[in-house]
Amino acid sequence: MDWDRAIERNREALLGIVSALFALVAAARIGGAGMMLPRRVWLAVLFVLRPAEAAVRRLVVIAARGLAPVSFRPRFGLIGTIAAADVPREPVFCLIDPLKDFSSHYSDAGPGWEEVLPGGPAFGALPESRFDEPLDGASLHVRLRALRLALADISKQARRLARWRARRDAALKDRRPTRFSPIRPGLPPGWRQRPAHDIDPVLHECHRLARDLANAPDSS
Repeated sequence: MDWDRAIERNREALLGIVSALFALVAAARIGGAGMMLPRRVWLAVLFVLRPAEAAVRRLVVIAARGLAPVSFRPRFGLIGTIAAADVPREPVFCLIDPLKDFSSHYSDAGPGWEEVLPGGPAFGALPESRFDEPLDGASLHVRLRALRLALADISKQARRLARWRARRDAALKDRRPTRFSPIRPGLPPGWRQRPAHDIDPVLHECHRLARDLANAPDSS
């Protein structure tokens, strides 16, 4: 299997999807301050963002295959009077899948595309005017930026994952609770069996590739 070619093919597809999301947010932004978005746009972005993040996590897992064990620095709190808040930092992509919420009212895949439109059943058939209500899209924008940065340097994310695995191994050795894998059991976040957007076949392939890697005889 040509893993590097598979990573690059899906990375290019994801970059195109992320660019389209940025364009959507820029066109729909309300006012000149903050990141307020119409509810319909906020939902449409989330509809694509969650499976895109899951796809990138699986690409990172593939990119980290065979990396040698690394050392890591224990995480401590700030010491002294370092003004960390004064130093602007780029958002950091989350390498770990969120665990599935089994609450009866929660749909892990999120609403279907038709359900984020006016009258969609997942949102109680809200009147059309409610779908133009402004919502704060700052957190979605941060996640989009983190996603784009991760796609710009998959190798860097793979090294981050190698350090995470070193911390995990140390926790397991000390019998401390920890996540065993960055990929949660079962289907990934944002999974839809029937594709409803260009992101869906990309997530399907990335999940299949990560599963094939895990089942490969020489997987590490």
